[in-house]
Amino acid sequence: MSISVAKWISLLLLLAGSVFARFAGNYEVVLNLLICAGALAAFQRAVCVREYLWAAAFIDVAIVFSPLTLLIKVFALLTFTAIEALGGVYAGWKLQPVRTL
Repeated sequence: MSISVAKWISLLLLLAGSVFARFAGNYEVVLNLLICAGALAAFQRAVCVREYLWAAAFIDVAIVFSPLTLLIKVFALLTFTAIEALGGVYAGWKLQPVRTL
């Protein structure tokens, strides 16, 4: 299976699980942990293939569905968003080789 197809399928499964998490009743915590674990597995795979934008998206999903308290989730999301933004700025401002004529 193609890597891009696997990424989209995993993202759709995580989103489908998150839609039904509120209706899980007593199993809401278990479903949230499964979504968090799936996002962490997808994050690890995205880092291995050097798809850092996808890795950033999956780590954000993992934080949102983690069993942490809301205040910790907010600070973690702000921290990772700042790191992701600084990484994008670094990648954009990195020195490019000069072409010779």
